[in-house]
Amino acid sequence: MDIIGRAGELAALRQAIDRAPGVLPNVVLHGDPGVGKSVLLQAAIAYARQRGIRVLGGSGFESEAQFAFAGLHQLFAPVLEYVDRVEPFHRDTLLRVLGMRDGPAPDRLAISVASLAVLAAVAEDGPVLIAVEDAHWVDHPTREVMMFVLLRLQPYDLRAVFARRPLTATERVTPGVHMLEAGPLGDEAAGQLLDLLHPGLPPSVRERVLAEAAGNPLAITELPQTSVGVELLPAGASLRTRLETGFAGRLLELPPRIRTTLLVAALDGDRLQHRAELSAYELLEAERAGLVTRDSTPSGLRFRHPLVRSAITKTASPEETREAHAVLAEQHKADPELRMWHLAAATVEPDERVAAEIEQAARAVSLRGGSGLAVKALRRAAELTPDPAARAVRLELAAELAGESGQLDLAQDLLDQARRHLDDPARTLAVRAQILMLRDGDLDAARRLLRGTPGAGPLVRVLAASYAQDPEDWAEVTDLVAGCDDEHVRLLHDVFLGTGTAERVRTALDTLPGDAPPGRVAALCRAATWMDLLPDYRGRIRALTEGEAGQGAVTHAASGHWLAAHDHFLAGRWEAAESAANAGLDLCVRHDLQLLAHDLRCSLGWIAAARGDADSAREYSRTIEQWAAPRGSALHLSLAARNLALAAMAHGDYETAYAHWTSISPPGVISPYVAFAPWAVFELVESAVRTSRTAEAKAHVAAADGLADRAPRLRLHVMAAQALVASDEEAVPLFRAALALPRTERWPFDHARVRLALGELQRRRLQPGEARPDLRRAAGLFASIGATAWQQRAEQELRATGVAVTQRPKAAHGLTAQQLEVAQLAASGLSNKEIGERLFLSSRTVSAHLYRIFPKLGITSRAALRDALAGVAADAVN
Repeated sequence: MDIIGRAGELAALRQAIDRAPGVLPNVVLHGDPGVGKSVLLQAAIAYARQRGIRVLGGSGFESEAQFAFAGLHQLFAPVLEYVDRVEPFHRDTLLRVLGMRDGPAPDRLAISVASLAVLAAVAEDGPVLIAVEDAHWVDHPTREVMMFVLLRLQPYDLRAVFARRPLTATERVTPGVHMLEAGPLGDEAAGQLLDLLHPGLPPSVRERVLAEAAGNPLAITELPQTSVGVELLPAGASLRTRLETGFAGRLLELPPRIRTTLLVAALDGDRLQHRAELSAYELLEAERAGLVTRDSTPSGLRFRHPLVRSAITKTASPEETREAHAVLAEQHKADPELRMWHLAAATVEPDERVAAEIEQAARAVSLRGGSGLAVKALRRAAELTPDPAARAVRLELAAELAGESGQLDLAQDLLDQARRHLDDPARTLAVRAQILMLRDGDLDAARRLLRGTPGAGPLVRVLAASYAQDPEDWAEVTDLVAGCDDEHVRLLHDVFLGTGTAERVRTALDTLPGDAPPGRVAALCRAATWMDLLPDYRGRIRALTEGEAGQGAVTHAASGHWLAAHDHFLAGRWEAAESAANAGLDLCVRHDLQLLAHDLRCSLGWIAAARGDADSAREYSRTIEQWAAPRGSALHLSLAARNLALAAMAHGDYETAYAHWTSISPPGVISPYVAFAPWAVFELVESAVRTSRTAEAKAHVAAADGLADRAPRLRLHVMAAQALVASDEEAVPLFRAALALPRTERWPFDHARVRLALGELQRRRLQPGEARPDLRRAAGLFASIGATAWQQRAEQELRATGVAVTQRPKAAHGLTAQQLEVAQLAASGLSNKEIGERLFLSSRTVSAHLYRIFPKLGITSRAALRDALAGVAADAVN
């Protein structure tokens, strides 16, 4: 087996297997997740088998860790015939332990001696290797027996190789056991492995992957598939999510002081010299959380995995990150170049002192042949320069160095910027604020940048306010917009606060020139989403998504994908919506557009929730909340709550749904600055009615009285909500009036849910004949768009009216090979996460497969998969 960068480890394993003179016949491989322990263990097994050595052992499993001697049973199951060759006492002992003979449990020493006796008997027929993977998950009694055996291999033709997770500070290494750490690959080997697995990566991407992976082979394998764009395979996207989410969860459980110190260390390149700022107890807390581990470096500590650092930095708010960089800038006063980067990251507002210091360090870097790095530093210095003339000088110097380093296009762009900055400094601030907002969602920094310059960036201020949803911020923005001469900015302001009209939006879009800036098009189309006008402007959306190439068009292309996903979802084209959202998300990940990436994750969570895929909806919401909470993006938090609420409703959990809906909009209150509040009226009222909160439901309907005229789909929602709280005599006519509104079937999901609510009302009023047509229509609409859980609910209601719901015929020809494999694994009882791990797919992809499989098999739930697949197999035989 050709394993890159592991010559030393392979040699040690082979020596142990060959029982070389002076070498212990046992090896315990330990190291971080993904470092390659399993690969090395498999290489050892292959080497042993080539030499005619029998291999026994197995693997530890978390699910069996609490079962006494489960590991011992796994070890001896293939060689039970040898139990008869040992002394009767040993045979009786072992059979009792393995559950094959009645009798009291023997003591641990007797079990250990009996186990060694059987292994020695096996070795009499030829050499034996005991190989155990994930030994840390082997049950504790078996581990005690294994340790006894490991120390007594020498007299027999036995050898052992175990693989386990890293040692902790409290674990004692037993003398006589060879502990072999599998550390990260060296730089050269890491580069070789990356080039072998992912040839042809752009240099910047290659450098980024190697830096983030830090020599971890699994990360080297998977990170290019999660961090890069659509030109690379997306199948490994779940690795980074799993690791970072797990690390982030542990991190958030630690006290703020520990988190702050770890953030400083993470931003300082994993230098844990900062441990002196923590007590021994605090260090032990971080170690117990699995975030740091002890090693032989001068500091004695390091992060357990490179992605721990990534998780730490991503869970920190922008303000916390800047403060940590400021700490590091102070600590690195003796190293001007290192201090330069920390100063640059710590500063938001223009500061001539900081800009001058960065420039001085950049000049020193350029004199030592680092012109490319100097360009980046000078550009940052220019951004922080308050005086337009001085800013232009620094940009011109950066352009000169860019030309020297062969970056000719960049040089020209920097010269253009220098001229622009001299002419319009307010515009520069607006661009900087927009970058802060789009790249990291730093709403606070964007606002602070623009507040000091009256009239600067009104569009950015309006967009930032729409995400923050803060009444004080909106009051500031309203004052700013009052003096703004840009009609489009005023229109967006009014639409987001609920006072704009569809006619104004339509006029603005209709009169927009064909060559209008894509940013203006994207902003007006976003306004059109709140007015249900997107179907009339699909050509504009296509122009945005096709404008990916060009200066600055990537952000607008990503917005176009979000708009397309929104439009497709409402029109019931959910597969197209999912494709559009995924395309946009790939683009955002590739270009580090975090704000828009989370917009698109909200859309993907919406699709999952509507399908009834609660697991995926929760996964998206956790990711969104983790990012949005420290940044104060209330809009993202509202949309995450919407998705959780909708997923709960799909499965009839109205209590949970009510809690989520009221976190967006309290009953009886529809705040103008909470963007999604009007669109939560119908669902909030239904959840309140279903949980016997009649007063709250009526209060909310009263608060929504003035919303119906804003948009046609909103009128449908408000009228349906009014029907839910009406008297028995008025409810059905109100529902009928809502469904009779013009073109309501443009929104099949909304239409079907209103029709389902009507059918459920009629069925509860003991009017099965009247309920059946509405329930049939609702079930048909749900089926046509893939709303499987809702379809199941409608069909249950139909059965309650006395209708025998006909199962769709089962068909194998509609399933792809991968869909069939996913269906079989799901039928066996595996979760989406477990299926994804086995097939190297993300949980999201598994969920998407299942919700395409169900309609093809004519089923509506996971529980029906086994029977459906049995029918498919029978049809195939016939």
